[in-house]
Amino acid sequence: KLHSTRGYRLMILSTNDRKRAIQVRSQLLQLFPDQSIYMVFQSPFIKLKFGNFLERSEANEFRKEIIASKIINGNIYVVSEMVDVKSEKLNQTEVQQ
Repeated sequence: KLHSTRGYRLMILSTNDRKRAIQVRSQLLQLFPDQSIYMVFQSPFIKLKFGNFLERSEANEFRKEIIASKIINGNIYVVSEMVDVKSEKLNQTEVQQ
């Protein structure tokens, strides 16, 4: 079961080039099949957001990996957002704190 909670995502791309957005999305899915990738249209831009992270540090680790992969040559930002997490993951985090 999924729960929404405060967390972080990576803002990967903001473009008006739909083909580019789809290309980047598919490359990210190949590299990180376990992660969620969100494609949001906010006229006139397509925004690609990546992941559901509870910790900023976890988001930063993925940010470094994506930069190293050279899929994106622009900036990647960690953004605070409501994220979807499985209830097991939420419980594990509460136990660790």
